[in-house]
Amino acid sequence: MSKDIFRIATEADAPAFLELLSSAFKPLGEMGIDWPSTRATLEMVTDNIKNSTAVVLERDGRLLSTITIRFPWESTTPVSGYPFVWWFATDPDLAGQGIGNKLLNYVENTLLIDTFKAPAYTLGTSGRKHPWLLQMYEGKGYKRYFEHENDNGDLGILMYKVLIPERFDANVLGTPPFADKQVEQSSK
Repeated sequence: MSKDIFRIATEADAPAFLELLSSAFKPLGEMGIDWPSTRATLEMVTDNIKNSTAVVLERDGRLLSTITIRFPWESTTPVSGYPFVWWFATDPDLAGQGIGNKLLNYVENTLLIDTFKAPAYTLGTSGRKHPWLLQMYEGKGYKRYFEHENDNGDLGILMYKVLIPERFDANVLGTPPFADKQVEQSSK
């Protein structure tokens, strides 16, 4: 019987990680969504694995799903004071089997709550170009906290999910670094 393994990706995973990411995000790129994940290279993936916490769900040596946690201390201009997740991808051949939900539950419960004691985390999504992502996240309890117009006509939406309500402080969400750029553009 096959066993699912949750683990942190290593540099040796980079080629398989890139293949998974590319196949999962290809349809988004075709929708005109311009995220780093839609144009990832081996160098970008390797850098992500080296500098962030890239978590994978593996079965029989095959990467099925991945999600990366970026912690606020990884950058001088973090998206939020809470962890930010991105590059959430599941093998498209396994769509609808709950693989992505299984990985996300592991990341939320085992890593973010039990290990890191994170009161909340954040993510970004498409508010206009993707037909169902925003509604999916809202259905899972995420709340919007910042919206920004992208140059490509999409509406970028930052969302958060509270994990430990008694420790959550909305002020820690902060203002994303690109908010100043948007204010500057709107005042021109």
